[in-house]
Formats: sequence, structure tokens, C-alpha cells
Amino acid sequence: MKRLILAILCLGALRAAFAQDANTELVIKEFPITFQVEKSTVDTLVTDQQKLLQASAIGMAPPTFGAFFGTLNGERHWHFSCKGENTRYERNPCTDMPIGAHRARWLHNRELLQVAAYAADGSVSLRYIDVRIDAKNPPPPDDLVQNLPAFQPASGMPQTKDSYPLLVHVYGAVSMSFQVGELPARTNCSIITSSSIQTNVNCTTFPPIPINRGTVDVEAAMDNHPLRMSCDAKWRWSKCSVVSPGFYLARWKDARQSGIILLGTRNDKPEEIGFEIGE
Repeated sequence: MKRLILAILCLGALRAAFAQDANTELVIKEFPITFQVEKSTVDTLVTDQQKLLQASAIGMAPPTFGAFFGTLNGERHWHFSCKGENTRYERNPCTDMPIGAHRARWLHNRELLQVAAYAADGSVSLRYIDVRIDAKNPPPPDDLVQNLPAFQPASGMPQTKDSYPLLVHVYGAVSMSFQVGELPARTNCSIITSSSIQTNVNCTTFPPIPINRGTVDVEAAMDNHPLRMSCDAKWRWSKCSVVSPGFYLARWKDARQSGIILLGTRNDKPEEIGFEIGE
């Protein structure tokens, strides 16, 4: 099955700026938030490291969850976390954050924090941390940090923000359910009566038909809430696809929000792929 990747977070110039530390003012302007990490925990829920490595090698590692405790510009109104992507194809790792200060900025609708994480050796890596407002201690309406501008992902297409207002995080865990068996053989007959003494019966027999369809479920999240996306894999010409991990711009398929359309790329050209939304 095809893979669709949307490179929505292209920051080569900023990477260079961080690496060379050549323009501190530019870095602070682009990343105006100081994310002070006080504690960092990541748990794979598996203690047997050998089994964990074996599972990771085939892309079947158990879920990884991270929790981070700290402040944004000295304020303590938010909870920070991450969930690991498929380890074989991950693009945005969910790993421990070094204790200390990191530069950051809001992403999309402020449900995500883009962090320039500084390591002990001086290297910098971009991280994406889920953010939820602390219900017991929310920021006031005029909070300076909460109201800082949010960086909007771009796909290289005009009017992307209006056309694809959603941001979906695909973790890459996939389950497939295919029916097994075949439809039974059947006979259809037509009866034509031309007179009271003549009736013609014409029958056609059809052989058994093998069932070749199923459902593909893709694990994802939107606005920090689980999103069960599925598609109906019908025969060989189905467009149902396994989508690689990463962030995708998206839009609702209809007003009922029964389906969602992700914006991906194939052969460097934009392409849409649709999924149904489960309960």
C-alpha cells in the first residue's frame, strides 16, 4: 500500500541558525517561549528490553507515553505530553527531554508546542509536544503566553489554512481485519410462459465468489484526542491506504464530520486520502 507523507514543518534555515548560534535574536523572535523542563518521564510499559527490541524491529513495539513537567515563560498553566509513533518509521520521537530551558513556540491552534530541544552536547533537535490547559489552573483570558501567535504549518499550496484547517497526528499503528471465505454458488432462473401449455425455464449457474475485502484502522489523534480512522479495502483498486507517521493537514469530508481528508504527497505532488471516522 502506498504511503503518504506531508512535509509540513520544513525548518532548514532555523536548524542552521540553531546549529551555528549565529543569530540569537532571530531564534528568540521565531521561538519566543522558554520551555523550562523540570521533570521528564517516558514509559514504554515493557520491562524486558530484549522483547522490546524484537518488537521494535518489526514495527510492533508497545505504545510509548511521555510526560513533561515545567513552565512556559515562568508560568504554570499547562500539561505536556507525547505519544510515540511507530518505531520503524517515526518522524517525531517521543523521548526524554533534557532538564533545563529550551526555545519553543505554539503550533497550529496551540494544542501543540514546537520545541528546539537542547542536548548536553550542544546539539538541537525539533520536538513536538502535546499541550493541554490545566483545568484546575487555567491561564487568564489575557495571558501573554497563551495569546502568543501560533505558527501555521504550510504544505506549499495556496490557501492551505482555509482549505485544510485541521492538524492530524498519525502514529502509524495499523490494524487490518479481512473477511475470510466466499459467497456460495448460486443459480438464477427466469421463467417465461407463452401460453397455457408452454413455459420456458432458463437458468444460469454462478460459481462461488471469494471475499476479498476488509477494513484498515489507523491510529491517530487530533487536538490531543484519539481519532479512529478507518477505510474500506475493497478489491485491488481500493484507495484505502496505510499512512506513515507524522503530522498531516486535513479537512472534514462533510458537515456531519463522518469522514476526514488528509493532505499528503505522492511523487512530490499533493494528494488527498480519505478515511471514515469511528466512534
